[in-house]
Amino acid sequence: MDNPSKNTLTLLLMLALLAAGLLVTGCNTVASEAAAAPPEADAATLAAEHSLPVEVAPIERGDISLLLNYSGNLQAQSDITLVPKVGGQLEKLLVKVGDPVKKGAPIALIDGDAYVAQLKQAQAALTQARLNLEKMELGSRPEEIAAARNALSLARAALSDVENIDDNERTSAAAALANAQAAVRQAQTEYDKVAWAGEVGAMPQALALEKATNTYEQALAAYNLQTTPGDATLAPLESQVVQAELKLTLAENPFRPVDFDGARASIAQAEAAVELAALQVNYTTLASPIDGVVAELYAEAGDMVGSTTALGLVVSNETEVKIDVEESRIGQVFEGQPVSLHVSAYPGVDFPAVVTTVAPIADANTHTFAVTITPLNEKGLLRSGMFADTTLLAEEKKNTLLAPLTAVTTSNEQPTVFVLNADGQVEERPVTTGLTTKTQVEIVSGVKAGEIVVTNGQVNLEDGAKVEVVPEI
Repeated sequence: MDNPSKNTLTLLLMLALLAAGLLVTGCNTVASEAAAAPPEADAATLAAEHSLPVEVAPIERGDISLLLNYSGNLQAQSDITLVPKVGGQLEKLLVKVGDPVKKGAPIALIDGDAYVAQLKQAQAALTQARLNLEKMELGSRPEEIAAARNALSLARAALSDVENIDDNERTSAAAALANAQAAVRQAQTEYDKVAWAGEVGAMPQALALEKATNTYEQALAAYNLQTTPGDATLAPLESQVVQAELKLTLAENPFRPVDFDGARASIAQAEAAVELAALQVNYTTLASPIDGVVAELYAEAGDMVGSTTALGLVVSNETEVKIDVEESRIGQVFEGQPVSLHVSAYPGVDFPAVVTTVAPIADANTHTFAVTITPLNEKGLLRSGMFADTTLLAEEKKNTLLAPLTAVTTSNEQPTVFVLNADGQVEERPVTTGLTTKTQVEIVSGVKAGEIVVTNGQVNLEDGAKVEVVPEI
């Protein structure tokens, strides 16, 4: 029958009860008939003639879910030990254990006078580096360039005076040389007049000749110098010109591109020093790195602390549960999977949660996978350290065929059920099962909604056997 009504089911139950009454009143007749039966009657014939007591239930449509249950301890999603980034004396603690804190809220103050002084020093060095670049960009002063140009002009003029002798100078030098030659000839004549006499070296004529000769040599040197100056004369003057030209070039272009690059690098270095000093000043105020609660404090005002000193512990308000899922079930666990979470502190309260992470590899020793579950909308009720029971919704089927779990037996390794027909007989029928819970099983194929299946008493049943429906005990 397809989808039998409740009246039909009631009629079947009444017929079964009537048959039971008749069985009791006619037991002697049945016994005598059994005694008179031929010896070759087998157990199947007897079973067909006698009804076997069974319990039954209908195949129904409904929802079924595969649930996985695990337990674990709630723990804070984040627990951060407070460690200062700079050392110094702890001036003040601004919180106490149990205080809620927001991310960035000050928790402790460290003496920062030395760091403030370092910041000022770094700022002064940056100002000086910027001024140096500005001075370089301005270049030399106009008066410095003018002085360098005048010095070059004078050096060139001095060299030119020596290199270029005009006619007047040549005439004057030649006249001086001629006069000196005439004086030598005159002195030589006078000397020759007394030269025949002995010991003439002390005579005035000899002294006059010597003086005239010296004057001539000087005049000759002056003439040569003025008309054809030598390297000894020109070299110093030329060197002075070169030096003056160099000074003018440096005055007009005192810096090269590489000098400006170096100045800008100095500014960048000074800026970095200022940033570092400013960070150190900021670090003297120890702030909470997360939203949470102050769980522990390890120091007091006046203590000396450093960059390795733990001052306290802040834990986040958000909690999570870590569970270990066995290898055989990890395929039924996935990120985003709905979870129901319960704690003994709030009996009967169902905290919705979700799977947030699934470990990609199993633990080498336990062969289980670490799974993290995060509660949703916990409203601050859950605390780190609570013991939690979790139920994961692994799979769910809607409006599917369901039977009591006890209705399914196994025959030749094939799931089967016994379906009750209108004649009070059962049909052994293979089925395909799906999701299973502690009390129900999904029937994928083999039966239809509304059919009656045996749920208890299948031990002695065979296909075609007559049965007596009895109430569930």
